[in-house]
Amino acid sequence: MRILDADQVRAAAPMPQLLDAVEAAYRDVAQGRDRSPIRSRLPMGSGDLLLMPGVRDGGAGASVKLVTVMPDNAARGLPTIHAVVAWFDAESGEPLAILDGPTLTGMRTGAASGVSTRLLARPDAHVLALFGAGAQAVWQVRAVLAAREISEVRVYARTGDRREAFVASLATELGSGTRVVAAQSAEEAVRGADVICCATTSFEPIFSADWVAPGTHISAVGSFQKGMIELPPEIYAAAALVAVDSREAALEEAGDLVAAIGAGLLGGDGFVEIGTIDAGWAAARDPSGVTVFKSVGLAIQDLAAAELVMANLGRTDRVIG
Repeated sequence: MRILDADQVRAAAPMPQLLDAVEAAYRDVAQGRDRSPIRSRLPMGSGDLLLMPGVRDGGAGASVKLVTVMPDNAARGLPTIHAVVAWFDAESGEPLAILDGPTLTGMRTGAASGVSTRLLARPDAHVLALFGAGAQAVWQVRAVLAAREISEVRVYARTGDRREAFVASLATELGSGTRVVAAQSAEEAVRGADVICCATTSFEPIFSADWVAPGTHISAVGSFQKGMIELPPEIYAAAALVAVDSREAALEEAGDLVAAIGAGLLGGDGFVEIGTIDAGWAAARDPSGVTVFKSVGLAIQDLAAAELVMANLGRTDRVIG
């Protein structure tokens, strides 16, 4: 059995390929080929233990991810998310690999925002506002940059030291072609942004809907259970199009979307699965319309990412990390 560390997982799944793999997974969801159940959640300490098995029709294998989400870890100087992903051969059921879970999770979660940006954002979008400076944040940027020609990234996080450190690291990675700035307030980050990515564990809205400019695309991947309200519910009422990764999962776990429905700001039929959106929609979109993508994260994303990693490595490449 292979043990694939973070560097091996990252190298085997280039972001442009990963966007294609995750988009294909979303098409599978919309067309009924995803056989994965909604994740199981068990309270553990101050956080959650999540179990996410993934399988789809015609796939090369199956994945099972075990995840812990511990919001208090930031105060401990530890990542919020820890995870491992097991990969099984579809024919024999043989366990073939254990993949580094935090890396795979960050990559596929970033890819979700990249896919939504590719399908929904204005083609000329060039300013990205990023909320959050945790492990997910850098993957959000990498994925959006794979979808649009972003010239400026504005970063806002509540902890100033973490925000400044993240900005310095990101600026070094992106180089002189992309301006990276630390926004001093949420409003400063949002006003005039073309794409907004939210990767926080907030239980209350992190910005005001009034600050969002016409034509903005918003991708929210942080909140994953009822009671977590990352986006202002009013933004759902203002949006020209609202997309989710899975209708069933969104109604079960997307706290801000459920809150918007409960407040009468969004109808129960007022959103679509992103896998139903035509690849050419963004090119013909209303340039003044606001679009929203709400993702709670699906096991099929892990499955698609793991399948890409294994395919690019090749079964004969026996690597022990």
